Amino acid sequence: MRNIHAKITVMNGKLNLLISILNHQIEKILPSGKLVEMFRAQTPKAVDVPPIIQSEFDASERIILPDNEDEEDSYIEQVPKRHIKSPNFLAKRQNTTSRLPNLTKALKVRAVLTVPLAGYSESYTAWWNPVNGDSRIHFQGGSTITFRKMLPNGLVQKVEMRVDRTEGRVVRCGVTTTVPSVTDRAHPALPNLQLFSFSGYEFTETDQIERWHYNVSSPGDARGETINTYHELLLTRDDDDFIWPMRYHVSANSTVLGPDSDVYDHFYFEARTHKRDSKFFEPNIDEVCDQVEQLSASSADDIARLEPLREFTMLEPNPRYTAILERFKRKHDRVYADEVENVVRKNILTQTSRYVSSGNRAGATFEMGLNFLADRLDAEMVQVTGVEPGAADAAEKFPHTRPALTEREPQLPNAFDWRTMGGVSPVRFQGTSCASCWAFAVAGAVEGALFRRTQRLVPLSEQTLVDCAGPFGGNGCKGTWPSHAYDYIKYQGLPALEEYTPYKGHVEQCKAETTPPITRISAHVNVTKYNVPALQVAIKENGPAVVIVDSSAKSFQLYKKGVLYDDRCSKNSAKHAMLAVGWGQKKGEPYFILKNSWSEAWGERGYVRVQARANTCGVLTHPSYPRLEDDDVLLEAQ
Repeated sequence: MRNIHAKITVMNGKLNLLISILNHQIEKILPSGKLVEMFRAQTPKAVDVPPIIQSEFDASERIILPDNEDEEDSYIEQVPKRHIKSPNFLAKRQNTTSRLPNLTKALKVRAVLTVPLAGYSESYTAWWNPVNGDSRIHFQGGSTITFRKMLPNGLVQKVEMRVDRTEGRVVRCGVTTTVPSVTDRAHPALPNLQLFSFSGYEFTETDQIERWHYNVSSPGDARGETINTYHELLLTRDDDDFIWPMRYHVSANSTVLGPDSDVYDHFYFEARTHKRDSKFFEPNIDEVCDQVEQLSASSADDIARLEPLREFTMLEPNPRYTAILERFKRKHDRVYADEVENVVRKNILTQTSRYVSSGNRAGATFEMGLNFLADRLDAEMVQVTGVEPGAADAAEKFPHTRPALTEREPQLPNAFDWRTMGGVSPVRFQGTSCASCWAFAVAGAVEGALFRRTQRLVPLSEQTLVDCAGPFGGNGCKGTWPSHAYDYIKYQGLPALEEYTPYKGHVEQCKAETTPPITRISAHVNVTKYNVPALQVAIKENGPAVVIVDSSAKSFQLYKKGVLYDDRCSKNSAKHAMLAVGWGQKKGEPYFILKNSWSEAWGERGYVRVQARANTCGVLTHPSYPRLEDDDVLLEAQ
């Protein structure tokens, strides 16, 4: 029998090389026409909710500065508030020329920005002073605040304050000072109204609503592509001719991608005057900011941080995303098939970038980023999951009762991690066209169980499960319930990663007969559901455990660091297998550490921490582990 232990060092070196090669490879399997078709068929999800749905119990930790409504009310002029509950208005009755809209008084708006193709809505409150252009905007209740302040020397100071709770609560601030432009004096939540044309009236029971529009055509990124963008603003006026914005709608039509290839709306559900004094627009950097970063007024990315609404009030397409796409392609070695695919990928990356930026303004306990999956369609992301319910699961019952687990919970350590003990192999990559996460997770769990039994870490072959588990219910590169992989290993065993054909990302002819296994398992155990100490005990006593999570949430796919908590991530429709290798605590709340099969280029070098008690992404819904006894070990004695 082979001397496996002597080969581990060489094998790990080859593994690391393979990982570096595979990290950013995206299989080119779809023609451009099919990509456009899939883009058109993609249905926006949960567009009416924030990018991240967080718990209310820690809402106060996310807020930098409150709106101070009680203080403000004493300064409010007696002007009626405007509450718009629906964007739908009665049919047009007249079409006469109206007076050009003009903002002459200090205006405060409460609004919701909805970006359907990106799949989120973001609330904001904006104050503006028409005399000098000072502005202040609270995003998502005040988790991020931006200031624009005209200085006595004629320059304008721009500041972003943002709560970062990825490793503890820190208020990070970005600051720049520059020469002001015309845009720097305009209302930050409205377009340039001077360029709009009147297009008619609509009526409700209480208001006469004016409709103003602006149309612009611009060349696209593909040869012959034209983008026609339609801007429409609905407003009404008071008796003094002061305007109250109600809705600002933007839609872009591409000759390549079709109609509504980009859409967003501002719903101004409250508009009124205010009498905030100049101090209200002065950022107290020394008092509020824990860390201060100097930003550049000439950097499009820095300006996007300092003025997040600017791109959603611009009348021309934002050129910033062309630069973002080119950086993305260089970083991830991406070469698209043609100009049409380039257009599709740029649109997806644009929406993804918007989602990431908005989510990172939410003051969450985790941060997102533009990783190598950021230009993928939803239909393509299905291929990096890989769990589907199977037949009856012949698992053993978890040996600890719920009362026993409750008694034992206080004795469990605050942190436990098999990685620190050498029981977890390097993160690997399942590819983007083979839904084989089930094979990676189960192979990893058996690796851990084998390490616990022998104190030797031997990476095992997931390709064997992809190729050979069919007679036991395995579906190769299609979704498979982990029990079918357990059953295969129980009866057929599993060879070392080095001994079998390297992982290919597709099904090949089974070579199990010529590649002897190095271990079997005696059974697998389904851990008690929805129980934090149950999974902790399972991990500590038996080795890393398989968990099934929802990976369809954007917050999961784009996860970069921190402790993931997002109620947009489902607890009951999980279809992605991962490996729970340990747990830790943050501010007294436990989290689980999960190993993914999306390479080290994803998350925290291939790992994610998920909040435990909330059953984030369903981590507690279907945990399991292999039971491996001494007789199952087929390694040659050392």
